[in-house]
Amino acid sequence: MRNKLAAAIVAACALVLTACSGASPNTAGETQELRIGAISPIASFEPGNFDAGPGSAFIQPVYDTILRNDSEGEPQPSIATEWSYDDSGTELSLTLRDDVTFTDGAKLDAEAVKANLEAAKAGTGETAGQLRFIDTVTVEDPTHLTISLSAVDPSLLTNLGGAAGSLASPEALGTPELATTPVGSGPYVFDAAASQTGVTYAYTRNPDYWNADDFPFDGITITVFNDGNAVTNALRSGQIDFAGISDQAAETLESDRLKVESFPAYTASGVFLFDRNGTIVPALADVRVRQAINMAFDREQIVEQVYAGVGTPTAQSFSESSAAFDPSFEKYEHDVDAAKALLAEAGYADGFTLPMPDLGPIDPKRQAAVTEALTAIGITPQYEPVNGETFISDLLSGKYPAAIFNLNSHRPWDFAQLALLPDSLWNPFHTTDENIVDLVNMAQTQTGEEADATFRELNEYIVDQAWFATLVQPNSVFGVSSAIDVEPRKFSTWPPIWNFTPAS
Repeated sequence: MRNKLAAAIVAACALVLTACSGASPNTAGETQELRIGAISPIASFEPGNFDAGPGSAFIQPVYDTILRNDSEGEPQPSIATEWSYDDSGTELSLTLRDDVTFTDGAKLDAEAVKANLEAAKAGTGETAGQLRFIDTVTVEDPTHLTISLSAVDPSLLTNLGGAAGSLASPEALGTPELATTPVGSGPYVFDAAASQTGVTYAYTRNPDYWNADDFPFDGITITVFNDGNAVTNALRSGQIDFAGISDQAAETLESDRLKVESFPAYTASGVFLFDRNGTIVPALADVRVRQAINMAFDREQIVEQVYAGVGTPTAQSFSESSAAFDPSFEKYEHDVDAAKALLAEAGYADGFTLPMPDLGPIDPKRQAAVTEALTAIGITPQYEPVNGETFISDLLSGKYPAAIFNLNSHRPWDFAQLALLPDSLWNPFHTTDENIVDLVNMAQTQTGEEADATFRELNEYIVDQAWFATLVQPNSVFGVSSAIDVEPRKFSTWPPIWNFTPAS
């Protein structure tokens, strides 16, 4: 999960629709519509320009993927029925189904897959980065293609089984309409007439879908709300069946019609210190300052007070579920005096001002905890109003030197590609550390315990250098209607739509 903030105008429209909606609650056991609540809209439906977190809920109804990851996060057949690597690990051969057509009539064949991979790699979103090692895509015949890589990519198959493997109609690729009106071959068709960009996204069943048995709902509607309270009220009123909720809401939400589910979020949550070069805030270039910031936080107390005790207090950004995580790397005890001493040693005895985006309207408790901790050591947060529509692009452009944020933390290789290299998407100031580059390059061709050891070394180095001020690896908490059941997927921040079923 990355962004939880919607623009005020979008929020207002969502509230109007909420107030006027006459939707009645679904009843357990009936064939029904799946109604999902979201806190921010999808930025774009163009392959390569969407994220791999909660935004997947918007794209999964309409787009097939090349492979499809199962509940353990392992790739399984989908559009591709067979696949194999050559001995070098840089040539991936795929065999495709021959009976799939996009809803605009275009054929889903090897040429269509090639067009999607090339378009997605050229994108600017998280999924584009997941395809970075693709060099060329060669069509052998309509059902066979070969993907040539510039280097070994340990996560390519799992990425092709997720958002990065999404397939839009080749007739729609490159058109401006695709950003807001997706055309795919998936189990549902986007209903533009019943949708409003930024507010409501409606999907109706694709009558010709090749795998309809995996999708029992007649339709899907995703409604965007302005804040957590609006989501909670929508769950209580029966307007929606599923949404992410705060830990505090979970304490009071359960009733005879609602249940609360808690799944690992596979995210690192905290203060992301993007400006490690000191471009905007020179102090952040000093490792002692970044270490002091880490020492400012009482992580155990934050987990109890902000996350209702649900989550792992940690300064580590690599997933607790991965072999890179090691409890011995917890090196930042809460110590205000020691933090002040480090700041003074670095030449900032009087502190400094730290500009950050204002997330108070949607995450007040976490922002209050961060403010209190930083202020205690002499750092003054300077919160700037944000535009929900451009929040992610603003972060990626380097507008903010730091931000209270969540970042996907799945497999160690994925996190390294996402955030640690000079050209990583979530390294907006392009910080370069040759030790990090060398360790990532070393791990690229390793497997098993050898790779695990390298990633542990990388993790410890990242903690020592205080690249981030991670506070917690939280659970995702969801409010769920008693009319549906849902199962999580490993290394996914949001359950895939095929893991939703009507309650038995």
